[in-house]
Amino acid sequence: MRWLPYKSKQLFLLLLKVALLSAVCFFIYHKLTANQELSWINFRDQLQSISWKAFIVLFIFTVLNWSLEIFKWKKLTQKISAISFQQSAFQLLSAHAVAILTPNRIGEYGAKPIFFHKKYWKKIVLYNFFGNMSQLLVTVIFGMIGIVFLLNNSSFQFNFISLQQLLVSTGTILIVLFFLRKSVWFQQQFSKLKKAFLQFSAIQQIKILGLSIGRYLVFSHQFYFLLILLNVDISYLDAMSCIFSMYFLASILPSVFLLDAVIKGGVAVWLFSFFQVEALPVLAISLTMWLLNFALPGVIGSLLWFKFQPRFDLKFSTLWK
Repeated sequence: MRWLPYKSKQLFLLLLKVALLSAVCFFIYHKLTANQELSWINFRDQLQSISWKAFIVLFIFTVLNWSLEIFKWKKLTQKISAISFQQSAFQLLSAHAVAILTPNRIGEYGAKPIFFHKKYWKKIVLYNFFGNMSQLLVTVIFGMIGIVFLLNNSSFQFNFISLQQLLVSTGTILIVLFFLRKSVWFQQQFSKLKKAFLQFSAIQQIKILGLSIGRYLVFSHQFYFLLILLNVDISYLDAMSCIFSMYFLASILPSVFLLDAVIKGGVAVWLFSFFQVEALPVLAISLTMWLLNFALPGVIGSLLWFKFQPRFDLKFSTLWK
C-alpha cells in the first residue's frame, strides 16, 4: 500500500504546479486589464509604431539580462555544486515564478534551496542573499548618481514643488536608513551579509558585482531604447538619470508582483514629468519592461516546475530524473 501515499503526493504536487501557473497567468491578465492609468487600448496604440525588428532587439535585451543573472547564480553556487548554465537557468526561472507572487520576492529564499541537498540549504540562502544585496548595492550606487545628476543638471526644469518633493524623498530615505541601522533587524541582516560576504574570495566578489553591474546597465538601456522607439524627446543623460533614480526609489518601496509595475510606473512618471515627458508613453514603457523582464520569465518558470520531480524522502531534491 506504499504506492498510495506516493501517488497522493504526486497528485498534490501536480495541483501545486497547476495552481502556481494559474496564479501567474491570472496576475498578468489582471495587470493588463485592470490598470486604471493605462488601458489596454492605449498600451496597444503606444506600441503599434514599434517594428518587429525592434521587438527582437527588446527580446535580446531580456535574454541578455537574464543570462547575466543566470551566470551570476552559477557563480554563486559553484562552491557547492558545479551546475551547468542550463541547470542554473532552470533553478533561477523556477524560483522567480514563486518569488514574484510574494512581497519583495521573499519566496525566492524558500524556492532555491529545494534544488540542492538539505545540508546546503542554509548556505544557499546566504548565497542568494549575497547575490541580491550585490544587485541592490549597484542599484543604490547608480541611483544616487542619478539623483545627484538631477539636482545639478542645469536643464532640469525645477520649480519649488518638484525640488521640495525630490529633497523630501531623498531626505526621508536617508533618515530611515540612519535609524534602521540601529535596529535589531538591520543588525541581523548585516550579520547575514557579512557571513555571506566572507564565503567568497575578493576575485569572486568582484566577478559577482561585475555581473550585477552588467545586468543593471542592460535593463536600464532597454528602458532607454524604448524611450527612443516611442519618440520621447529627452537627452541620453537626462533619461539615464531618471531611469537610475527610478530604480533606486522603487527598490526601497515594499511591493508584490501585482504592484511592482505600478510602483515603478508611478515613480517613472513623476521623474520624467520634470522634463515635460507625457505620462502615457512612460507608463507604456514601464508595463513593457514588466512584461519582458518579470511576467514572461514568470510564465516560463511556472512551466518549468512541471519538469521538477522532487524525491519525497526529503534527503535530496534533483533537477533531472
